[in-house]
Amino acid sequence: MDLTTRKNIFKERFDEIKDVNLISRFEEFLEIQLSKEKIVAYTVQGEPLTKELYIDRVKNTLQSVKEGNFTSVEDLEKESENW
Repeated sequence: MDLTTRKNIFKERFDEIKDVNLISRFEEFLEIQLSKEKIVAYTVQGEPLTKELYIDRVKNTLQSVKEGNFTSVEDLEKESENW
């Protein structure tokens, strides 16, 4: 199957989509694929992260830990006893 045929089939199937969230995901995917920025990671929710965004998230997380915003293993074990 040539590229033109594949594109036409895709367009036909795409036109049948009624889920707004799925359309949004396609838009995000296209934006990422057509941009110059390379994806280096994904969030646990599946959101793509560029190198710049990834580094920003890591820096923010490290700062948050320095400020004491974390749960120790001991505290987590105590908390899990009540589950």
